[in-house]
Amino acid sequence: MEEFHYRIGWRTRAAHPGHHGSLQGGGGSEFCGHEPFESQPDPRNLDLRATLSDPLGRLMVKSFRQHSAIPVYLVADLSASMGFTGITRKAALLAEFASAAAYSAYRTGDPFGFLGCGEDILWNLALPLRWHKGLAARIETALRAFAPVAPNARALIDAAPQLGSRRALVFLASDYHFPLSEIENVLNAYVQHDVVPVVLWDSGEYERLPSFGLAEFRDPETGARRRLLLRPSLRQSIRARFAERRQRITELCRPFGRPPFFLVDRFDADAMTDYFFHA
Repeated sequence: MEEFHYRIGWRTRAAHPGHHGSLQGGGGSEFCGHEPFESQPDPRNLDLRATLSDPLGRLMVKSFRQHSAIPVYLVADLSASMGFTGITRKAALLAEFASAAAYSAYRTGDPFGFLGCGEDILWNLALPLRWHKGLAARIETALRAFAPVAPNARALIDAAPQLGSRRALVFLASDYHFPLSEIENVLNAYVQHDVVPVVLWDSGEYERLPSFGLAEFRDPETGARRRLLLRPSLRQSIRARFAERRQRITELCRPFGRPPFFLVDRFDADAMTDYFFHA
């Protein structure tokens, strides 16, 4: 089972001990100043120099912050377009990523939850926020067996209030094959959270097309079909449109805090770790 490492650039208010920087005082190792003994009566933290320097003559103790756990969610688009099969099956690629995210959260000491979204939230696939090693295998099995058929993923917005008011790290996974205005609306719904847009694409959609000949394209969400005569100029045009789309999505996501992570054909845990430490 693959594992990646993640980090956040903010301090959590969560009380449960964990791995991340916190605003909670406690028995951690991060020094954050001095307090009067009366406010933190722990003789082990008495500081003689600070006591002698205090103008009010109070006993002073060192104050520390603990590290705390954060909630980690995966909210996934499970509309029909996520059932596309090319180099791989998108739903299977999502399952692989979901398994790695759940396992990585468990290894880091954070609770993990999952919501799948079509027209409505798919509660039969939902996993409540919790600490459990077996979540990784459970979510992978469920997603590999799932066949997406919903005509849209409008419930991505409906899922946002289900995450609660506490700031969380949210992986927002989709192929993002819907209008940019709708992507912006989805991102706005999660603005209180730390969102990682995970863009699942398959190179069979735009890169590995036949060099020449008739090909039928079908929109999995509307059922619309179109027959095209593939030729070098059209192949190049399709590639250019996907490159432009990638740039537009990147420009749209950055102001919300993080650039998108493009997950194409296969999941690489090291690339996900590199995203958090260098993106």
